[in-house]
Amino acid sequence: MATIATSTPAISDLANGALDTAETHKARVIAKARARRIARGDAEAHRLRGIARLEAATGGAPTKILRLEITNVLSGNDYSARLAIGSKGAVADVILDTGSSTLAVEPSVYSGVGDADLKPTTLLQLITYGTGGWAGPMVDTTLTFGTDAGQVVLHNCPIAITTVQESGNFQGVTGIMGLAYNGLNNAFDFGAYLATQGKESTFPWPFGKVWTSFLAGFRKLLQRARATGVDVKPYFDQLEESGVVANKFAFYTLRSWVSVRLGTTVEAVSADPLNKGYFIMGGGEEQHDLYTGDFVAVNVLHDLYYNTNLKSVRVDGCPAHQAAPLQSQYTATSISNSIVDSGTSDLSLAQDVYDAILQGLEQRNPAFTQAIQAAADSRDGVPSASLELAKWPNIYFTLEGEDGQDVELACMPQTYWQTDFPAAGRAAFQISGPLDPANQSILGLPLMNNYYTVFDRTQDVNGVIRFAKIKAPA
Repeated sequence: MATIATSTPAISDLANGALDTAETHKARVIAKARARRIARGDAEAHRLRGIARLEAATGGAPTKILRLEITNVLSGNDYSARLAIGSKGAVADVILDTGSSTLAVEPSVYSGVGDADLKPTTLLQLITYGTGGWAGPMVDTTLTFGTDAGQVVLHNCPIAITTVQESGNFQGVTGIMGLAYNGLNNAFDFGAYLATQGKESTFPWPFGKVWTSFLAGFRKLLQRARATGVDVKPYFDQLEESGVVANKFAFYTLRSWVSVRLGTTVEAVSADPLNKGYFIMGGGEEQHDLYTGDFVAVNVLHDLYYNTNLKSVRVDGCPAHQAAPLQSQYTATSISNSIVDSGTSDLSLAQDVYDAILQGLEQRNPAFTQAIQAAADSRDGVPSASLELAKWPNIYFTLEGEDGQDVELACMPQTYWQTDFPAAGRAAFQISGPLDPANQSILGLPLMNNYYTVFDRTQDVNGVIRFAKIKAPA
């Protein structure tokens, strides 16, 4: 391996912005992973009702499948799709996040004013993670994905407007769409309190608009208002209930950081095929041009989110390390020792899993861990050429399969390192240790970038995640 060079080029505003929000993203991921998961007693009945609705709506004919272009250009790491809102078709670019059930947009793109489809409610939503978060009214309106004959339209769909939020809460994008199935999308009903104030709804927003003071006073506001917690149906639940789209979706992604190899202008990064992808709504396996070979299926362990059982990790050429189970004090909230999450831009691993990878890389070549440390010590990354990625080993994650068998997934060095970020010719390392003591590994985009990934809830109450080797763009 060549010596790490010391000269560093200037990095772009896009890369700086993405780096600035990286820790906020991490805090959001951990908050999602630790949110209490309460299994629904009617989960299997819920699934079967969805299948029946699809059969009734289509007469047994194929259901609608929507292929949407997605991009990581706007935020620098998270993938987003374009959503049209309301009677005027206000456009929002929303993160597609398998680790949450929330649908929310910024008032800069959709304020609700002038929307003939809008129906106010008495609901307020508050989402917090670390020091960040947002709050705002929930309204019902029309949401549209896609265009022309291929579009999917939902009427009277609940969406939150992030009227009060921490500055820079959504870096580059203008909202978030949670894809967790059957999830508990929590809100607070202020109906009784609003009536005492001579108001009928939370829209227009009747509370303060400064995030820090609103958050500090929210607990007292809840107590004074005696607001009750309610569950709001997530978007994908409503989509399934429309009886048109099957309860499955898929991701085709190639990067976990934006590539700036062609330049740092909006035009340059947008033109790079590595920064593009696809989100398949209602389907997956039929998109043969996006993958090669056969699918393998990983078992999902919970009916709300995409919890999995990580059995072991192995650096190619080294012995496998058996992943530690999740500690008992975390099982009520975190369920299992791993989760697959499209809204996580790195592999955020449990301490024992992270240590095993570093030990394996050190065993293969001490220069590998030196390069990792150099990348950790520099916001500017390390020179890509000095890494000689062809010499780096694959890292293998073995998870519990659909029928209890082992499923081994490979993470290649070209995905656990991201070249041409934060500047052309530089590279960033995309594996990190935990932010808290729980033995839970969050398997984000660096693993998904190796596979066309299908999240399928149609087969049983918990579902499976199917992986097939991704096909590179032409």
